[in-house]
This record gives sequence, structure tokens and C-alpha cells, in this order.
Amino acid sequence: MSRNAVSPRGLAGAAAVVAITAGLALAGCGGSSSSGGAAGGSTGGSSPAASHSPSSSGSTTAATTATVPFPVGVGDTWRYKTTDGRTVNRITAVTPASGGQQVTMRSAITSLGSTSHTTAYYVVHSDGSISLPFSQFSTNSSGASVQLISGNIFWPPADELSSGRAYHDALKIAFSDDGMKQNVTAHVTVRGGGSQSVTVPAGTYNADVVNMTMAETIEGIAVSSVVRTWLAPGVGPVKSEVIMHEGTTDHIAAVNELISYKAG
Repeated sequence: MSRNAVSPRGLAGAAAVVAITAGLALAGCGGSSSSGGAAGGSTGGSSPAASHSPSSSGSTTAATTATVPFPVGVGDTWRYKTTDGRTVNRITAVTPASGGQQVTMRSAITSLGSTSHTTAYYVVHSDGSISLPFSQFSTNSSGASVQLISGNIFWPPADELSSGRAYHDALKIAFSDDGMKQNVTAHVTVRGGGSQSVTVPAGTYNADVVNMTMAETIEGIAVSSVVRTWLAPGVGPVKSEVIMHEGTTDHIAAVNELISYKAG
């Protein structure tokens, strides 16, 4: 490979970190925030929510419990055991947004004995769908940096997740590595995966499975990752796995399991 080319391996690592961070934030298992600006984008299927962004005007009707994939209340707190530590998530604010409510989640992430505090937000729309502005997330992993150009990550309402229908979006991402830049389109697919019994430190739940896949091709090399989440009724995310696809092999890169949930 030319020394002037962007390294696919470095970009793949950076893309994976961003995808995992954003996916776990939407799954309720921790996240990070930078400028926090909303990004536009379009979603396949019938979703009306993908182009919504936070605003102080518009409808503020909250979705019903039956349509939202997990609880949304100020003070709701989840404690997780992670691959290398603990994460505590707490909803700190629920404020009006265009077509619904903006939910702010504060996370205390303990990894290898060190604790950091981060914040992420998502928008719960009146139909129960959820969008997460991807522009909150960035990384300088593996010697490469990642910047969002456009796009959102989107979850449909709970009843549509249960149907197994796939929802698609495209994220335009700019990578840079050692001064060289390259734009890549990452394809995100969110699909319900049916119901399963899952046991975690907090107990055993009959949970709905959600699979979020992020795939892109960098200089002819296919890279993808899956964030698989188990959602229990009235509790929310009780387990999540990050599955990395590298060439012809798959491996589980991270696992989060619920220790406790307390409603606000």
C-alpha cells in the first residue's frame, strides 16, 4: 500500500470505536459527548423520525410506555457490569424537542480502575421512535480520527422492532490518518431479533433482541460491527454485546450486563 494512502486497518479501528460508543449509548449502556450538535439524515422505511433534531418548539407529546423500547424518566438509573469495569447511567433531564422529548443521560464509566464521566443525548419522538445524533461521537483511535458529515442512528418504536423489519440509514464519515483524508459511507441497519430469555446479575428476563449493524468498505476491505441489545419490558437494556466482523472471523469484543435498575 502506498505511504500516501489512508490505512484501512487504522480507519476500521476508529470506525468501530465510534460505532460501538454510539450504539451502546443508544442501548443505554454508556456514551460520550463532544459538541452535541444534531445532524440531519434520512432513514429507509416509513420512519418519520430520522430527520428530527432537538428544538424548543413543536409538539412535546410523550410516547406511551408501550411504544418506547425502554423507560424514560428523570432519575432512572442503570448499573452495569462491563468487560473491564462498571458503568452507571442516570437520566438527568427530559426536555421538549421537536416531535417529542430530548433525553440527557449522564454516565460514570469505570474501566481498569479509572472512572470518567460522560454525557449523551437522544430524542424520543411521539411515536416511540428514537434518534441519536451521531455527531456527538468522535475518536482518535488507532492513529486515525473520525468526523461525522451527516446522518443519525435511529431505532423504530417497540412494536415495529418486534416485527423484525429492517431500518436503514447512511452515515457520511470523514476519516484522517497521518494527514491523509478519506470520506466513507457507513451503512447502519437496525432490526428486531425476536425474544429470548437472558440471565444477568440483576436476574433473568424475557427480553426483546435488537441488532444494530454498521458496515462500510475502506479501500476494498469490508468492515462491520454489531451492537446486540436485550431489552426487558419496564427495565430497558439488560445486556449488550459488541460483535466485530474482521475478514472471515467474528468475535465478541465487549459485553455489558445489568446489575440493577432503579426507576426515578
